[in-house]
Amino acid sequence: MNARVRVAVVGAGWAGGLHLEGFRRAGAELAGVFSRTRGRAEDLAARFEVPVVADSLGELLRRARPDVVSIASLPPAHHAQVLEAVEAGCHVLCDKPVALSAAEAEEMLTAATKKGVQHASGFIWRGDPGLSRMRDLIREGRVGQVREVHSTCALGGPLMAMNWIYDEAAGGGGLMQHGTHVIDRLRWLLDAEFAELCGRLSHDVRTAPVGPAFHNTLDAFAWARDNRGNDLADAPRAEVTADVGYDVLAELTTGVRVRLWESTHLTGPAEEEVTVIGDEGALTWGGSDGLTFREPGGPAQSLTVDGMSGSGATTRHEVGLRRWERLTTAFLTSVRTGTPQDHPTLEDGWHVARIVDAVKRSHTTRRWEEV
Repeated sequence: MNARVRVAVVGAGWAGGLHLEGFRRAGAELAGVFSRTRGRAEDLAARFEVPVVADSLGELLRRARPDVVSIASLPPAHHAQVLEAVEAGCHVLCDKPVALSAAEAEEMLTAATKKGVQHASGFIWRGDPGLSRMRDLIREGRVGQVREVHSTCALGGPLMAMNWIYDEAAGGGGLMQHGTHVIDRLRWLLDAEFAELCGRLSHDVRTAPVGPAFHNTLDAFAWARDNRGNDLADAPRAEVTADVGYDVLAELTTGVRVRLWESTHLTGPAEEEVTVIGDEGALTWGGSDGLTFREPGGPAQSLTVDGMSGSGATTRHEVGLRRWERLTTAFLTSVRTGTPQDHPTLEDGWHVARIVDAVKRSHTTRRWEEV
């Protein structure tokens, strides 16, 4: 394959821009964009100097002739779009959640494997320098034998107008949208799978005001910030069907105990925090707050990690773009060489989907469920 890989992106929302920027930084040739909203696609194409704007995935494949199709559309479209791109012989990167169910994810993985194309999934937190350093230290035995992992995400987001993130059928909800990242980075940190779990979903938000139609998720967030504290009691309301958080107890195949908790709207002492506890100490990753190590009975020791936003790396947005660049760079190497690199794949998306399905079953049965 030529060194310059042609990439077409499906989706022109917030995620579409991230995909295009990531591949541009990785040195790909941006060949085309398709979105269900033509105007958005044209705006994004102009911003990134993309030559082809298509009205369907089929048209995108014919006109842009991509080597890679990067899926940044809404979750319900992922399954069909990945299958169509793979059938055309394209390598695929699919954002998370990869699919609405483990059965869909397995079908996508099977199709890509049979066709012999390279594949990746959008679990970009593996490219976080602090988490990478944490993984290395765990492997080196810094905390000794790992016993427990605790993950807390108190995201503190404002209440939004009704949009797809509040719609379970659209793949919305705290578990699907952010929890999939949390689950994958834990699997990756410890090189282990979930064996069984007991989970519960929170539905603290039952209705949401009906506001503008949001194509870009950032617009929904901006509306929420602008209307924080406003009296919307008289606004028309719509039913919120997706969860706005979860708590999970689990055991990994290695016997490690796991506790996961997240809320989209509640605020806690830290926005995101992961602690790995072993016989000889504990490592804590706190996002922009950095990485710390604590020996038994001792004070927390800050560990300097280059590239973390907490170390003054640069803006939060730029730190996120660097994660995308690491993912797209590794994936393009896979495409050029035909040899999978150390990046998340559709197989990882399938494993995460199995765990999500188990949490949903447990929420219904109120029992421990095998993954």
